[in-house]
Order: sequence, then C-alpha cells, then structure tokens
Amino acid sequence: MSDSTWRRRHHKAFAAAVKPLPGSARPLIYDAAQVDAHLAGEPLPTLPSGPHPDDLLTDTEAGAVAGIAASTVRADAVNGLMNRGTERHGRRWWTRAAAVARAGRETQYKGRTAGAKDLVPRSAPTDRRVREVAAIAEAVEAGQARPVTADELAERYGVSTRTAERLMAKADEARRES
Repeated sequence: MSDSTWRRRHHKAFAAAVKPLPGSARPLIYDAAQVDAHLAGEPLPTLPSGPHPDDLLTDTEAGAVAGIAASTVRADAVNGLMNRGTERHGRRWWTRAAAVARAGRETQYKGRTAGAKDLVPRSAPTDRRVREVAAIAEAVEAGQARPVTADELAERYGVSTRTAERLMAKADEARRES
C-alpha cells in the first residue's frame, strides 16, 4: 500500500502504540523490535533503559556527549580524529561509543593557554632565504655582485615571483634594522 494510504488508515494507531526513541528528531526513529511487534499484533517489548554504546547520535548529540561543538564533531570526522560515522536517512550519525572516546581525548594545543600573561608576539626565527638575499644585496652595494631580480630569486628558491618579492622586502627591512 502507498505511504499516504498507510498514513490515512494506520498511522494514528501506530503513533498511539509505538513512541519514537527518546531524543530523536526529524526523522523520527523507532525501535525495530517494537515496530515489528506492533505490525504482528503482539505486545510491545520494553525499550532498553539507559544509554547504549551503539546508540546513533547526531552531530549535536555526539558533541553534547563529548563536550564539544557539533562543528568540531564534523571537523574531527573529516580530519580523521574521529570516525566518519554512518549515513542513514540522508543524515550522518555517530555511535555513542565514538562520542565517549572523543570525550576522553585531550584537546590539541592551539596557541597560548587561556589566561596567559605574555601577550607580546613571539619572535619567529628568520628565514634563511631572507639572510641570503640580504647578503646578496650587501654584496651588490659593495660592488662585488650584480643585482638580482625577483624572477631569478623565484627560480633559485622554487617559489612564486610574489614570494621572491616578499623575500626581497624582508631582506631590505632586516638590513635597515641591523
């Protein structure tokens, strides 16, 4: 029979007898044993109580279990830090066990810790290429070498012309500072 006929004839009795699983949103999810029992005209078995490791959770529910945002669940799945989940009914689901395992994993270091007092930018080591380009520029000023172009530097270091221009600018800045 078609969906519309089933809804018209049987849905009201089905909805009164079989309740969706707790926490399920659209699409509503039902326990398979309860649905089978209802369709066979048998008494409904009781739902298992408490969380089960194989419960399927949405990204929001998995995030709540793991103590992270739903976007972090999706990002971790893409980056391989969490399993990819399974797709059912046009939606991605993660097991409760995967969410609990993610909750046990330490967060990755993302810069300064909260409450850090040293807010001065940290000095980064100077790129060796900047030092080399500065040495070339000093040799050119001393008349010991011929001037180089950004295209020549790009070919030498295997970078784009724009990156070579940036190296030249940083080398000039480093020479002015010293």
